[in-house]
Amino acid sequence: MYLRSFLAACALILPAAAAPVDAPLTRAAEARPGELVDLASDFAHFADGVATRPPEEQVRAFHARYDPVLPGYYRRSGAAQARLDAKIARAIADFPADRAKFMATVAAFAPAYRRGEEHFRRFFPDYRPIVPVYLVHSMGTQDGGTRDIGKRTVLFFGADMIAKIHDADSIGPLVDHELFHVYHQRFFPDCDRVWCSLWQEGLAVYVAARANPGATDRQLLLTMPRPIRPEVEPRLAAAMCRLRARFDSTDQGDYAELFQMQGNGAPFPPRYGYLLGYMLAAKIGEGVTLAEMARMPPATVRARLLTALAAYQPCGNEAPAGARSGG
Repeated sequence: MYLRSFLAACALILPAAAAPVDAPLTRAAEARPGELVDLASDFAHFADGVATRPPEEQVRAFHARYDPVLPGYYRRSGAAQARLDAKIARAIADFPADRAKFMATVAAFAPAYRRGEEHFRRFFPDYRPIVPVYLVHSMGTQDGGTRDIGKRTVLFFGADMIAKIHDADSIGPLVDHELFHVYHQRFFPDCDRVWCSLWQEGLAVYVAARANPGATDRQLLLTMPRPIRPEVEPRLAAAMCRLRARFDSTDQGDYAELFQMQGNGAPFPPRYGYLLGYMLAAKIGEGVTLAEMARMPPATVRARLLTALAAYQPCGNEAPAGARSGG
């Protein structure tokens, strides 16, 4: 999916952008809000340096180098850690083959991100950087998103996943999407119910769509891990009714079904909650500015989501909104 034209453009600026991180890793761990830290280039130098070591030593060296900088980012609980460590070993082993796309992405990212910030300010002039930004090798876990690292929130972009699923046409909507999440948290606090995630993710997709007129589902990441719309639209009422039954749920399985890549065995494609949230945000957004939508208080959001969902009634055997609740 990586367009030849994007790779060619990246190659033109590769020498300057692919240089090693100037600051020591200890300084990188203390990045200021708005500062963009390139740890992806550092990974390239690290992978070269440990290439001849056994995989177990490579993984130990990886954690010794990056865990102090990004505490918790490469750590999981239980069996999940073993799976992540296997991904780390595989990323190091595969890096010679992956180097060209990875380093082209690193080269292109900083200017693309700065352009993205300028573009985002056209719609949200009061946007101010409030978190540091890290470009990393995510070990296949994310193209972008915020994580809590220690006592601070950090915006991450995974150069490995961007190289795999993005190109010059989709990097702009991705930056809009992730910057909106950072901006939106000023007005909409996190909550563990499905409807909160529905609004946060659906509105971020909607913002990216309105900020990039004509954006395709691929550009809006509604085709990952497979196209969502073709499977959902023919059964849209059923999908919306299934969502209503989980509207107030705090169950992680319900969240996974709607918003995670594995989909949790649902009768709809993984991440179908992104499409449903986008469609509901579009209904709510008729005649409303993006700035007004971003500032809607939670009680207003919940009421308007339920009103938008009511258009898909009746739901037959589906439970009423809020019937399932976990936690």
